[in-house]
Amino acid sequence: MNQLDTQINKEAQKLLFIFNKNKLSLSTAESCTGGLISTAITSLSGASSVYMGGIIAYDNEVKNKLLGIPLKIIDNNGAVSAAVAEEMSLNTVKIFKTDFAISVTGVAGPNGGSVEKPVGTVWVGISYLIEKKIKTKSNLFCFGQKSREHIRKLTCYEAIKLTSSIALGIDKNCKA
Repeated sequence: MNQLDTQINKEAQKLLFIFNKNKLSLSTAESCTGGLISTAITSLSGASSVYMGGIIAYDNEVKNKLLGIPLKIIDNNGAVSAAVAEEMSLNTVKIFKTDFAISVTGVAGPNGGSVEKPVGTVWVGISYLIEKKIKTKSNLFCFGQKSREHIRKLTCYEAIKLTSSIALGIDKNCKA
């Protein structure tokens, strides 16, 4: 296990601890990571009390049909965008009826990048319930020209870390 794999495992353990302690549930919608986030979480004992499921929506038609993202949003913004990441997480939290949903969409490379969205461009969306309302935010990560696998793993790490951070920040009673 390399250093990044170890960091992913530590963040996943932290997330499970926070979510178990605070009785929170989680779902995922993954594009560029292809299930890496769900794998990191479900590889740990106790994941079934937190993790409800996920959708790997690699293709735009799948994003449209399974996640309910209007093709107009994808066409107007591109699949790798804040708008799509936010729709992915928002619809996932509703589909699975979870407290939190993580979504990721990006350009893992080595091909497929553009001037506007070069290889290593990733959007992470997080939707979560707070006071019976769903709040959604997205974060842009620009990992640069790294290997496909490294970009996928960095995305997994940052998405899990961001989710833990939000869970700790929304409720003063949430503690690690």
